[in-house]
Amino acid sequence: MTIHKARILVVDDEERFRKSLCRLLRAEGYTVEPAENGHEALNKLATNQFDVVLLDMKMPGMSGAETFSEIQLQGFDVETVCLTGHTSITDAMKLLHNGVFDYLLKPASLPEIVETVQRAMERKLLRHGAIGMSELIGGSADK
Repeated sequence: MTIHKARILVVDDEERFRKSLCRLLRAEGYTVEPAENGHEALNKLATNQFDVVLLDMKMPGMSGAETFSEIQLQGFDVETVCLTGHTSITDAMKLLHNGVFDYLLKPASLPEIVETVQRAMERKLLRHGAIGMSELIGGSADK
């Protein structure tokens, strides 16, 4: 299976976390852009092509949930993975029901984030017909 490296937008108001996650993902071979809040994320989505958004839920101003709603309203073709240090099963279920790809608790490990990003990218590729189910089933363990 051809490995498609996702273009990732990391949205988090915590500068140290955002910068270190971007650096770690770049070291894994991903193209990564940072955004420090929901408004900046929406501007970057409007002017750049991304595959996956890693979105912090707790941010001042526009929350992660509000940002996700705008991503959907504006029809951006991305898979969204929510990151939060504050767990709420109700919030997680609501976001998943509304179309979020996955929900990870901070601090998620780099392997967990990379695996989730890869699965999100595979879903996007499947949706676009760029890969078939047989490729996904036969090659998802190959890296």
